[in-house]
Amino acid sequence: MVHLFGYGQTGIEVISQTIQSTKALKSLYFEMISRERIDDEYKISVAIVKCNLSPYQTYLQSVLDDGGRGPEVLYRANKNNNQAIISPNKFPYFNIHTDLNSFILRNGHHHTLKQSIFTFIADVMENEFIKIGDENLKEYIVREEDVIFRHWNCYYINIYWADFEWVPYTVKKGETLTTIAEKLVVSDYHILQKNEDVDDYDDVSEGDKILVPNHYAKRVEFFIDKATNLPVFTRISDERGVFAQYQQNWLIVNPNFTELDFSTENPQYNFKF
Repeated sequence: MVHLFGYGQTGIEVISQTIQSTKALKSLYFEMISRERIDDEYKISVAIVKCNLSPYQTYLQSVLDDGGRGPEVLYRANKNNNQAIISPNKFPYFNIHTDLNSFILRNGHHHTLKQSIFTFIADVMENEFIKIGDENLKEYIVREEDVIFRHWNCYYINIYWADFEWVPYTVKKGETLTTIAEKLVVSDYHILQKNEDVDDYDDVSEGDKILVPNHYAKRVEFFIDKATNLPVFTRISDERGVFAQYQQNWLIVNPNFTELDFSTENPQYNFKF
């Protein structure tokens, strides 16, 4: 990473452009390294991802430490009974159909397959803009010196919520941690980890008292590619330090996918029948 000195747009303007560019996306193809804090330890995973935004469809192939093919996952909204299809690429050698919040998919991961990291972060920032108010944004958002990250010329945006804290929340009828997090535009995994008496995303009932964050995080740092206005590196921190970090090894914006790209019949995939 190389630091540069940049002029021009403010951090607020850069983030606003990123939100607009993300909302205009049609599809993405990328490889991502995720570093997420899971039960007080950091888990690193690598995945190749194809994502079509409307209708929402995604194919994910995990990359093993030796570079080999790990499990493959396919999700197509409103198809397959709204479940994901998994090819473990190991025993048992058959497809597994499972709910998006099942242990097999959520174990060791902060996000569900329905949450593209790009659109999710854009939704978070848009929600924070509304919550904070235009007149107060400059207190939170700082544009640091520009950087070269991998081959990308990037804006470096540092967003710091000094007033980040955990606040009481009373669970309403029918709510789960996931629906609460969706309403507040925060991480359901973050809430799960904070509330030690809650064992799973649906382990809450009407009237339960839990803690939720008043902001998505205490700090979020972005390296935003100047050519696409998309984040290619994101680091998220809470009061304990780094909560998650995501970086793209490569990124193709708006590729032309076909129906076969999101089909178990794709001969390049390894789904069993």
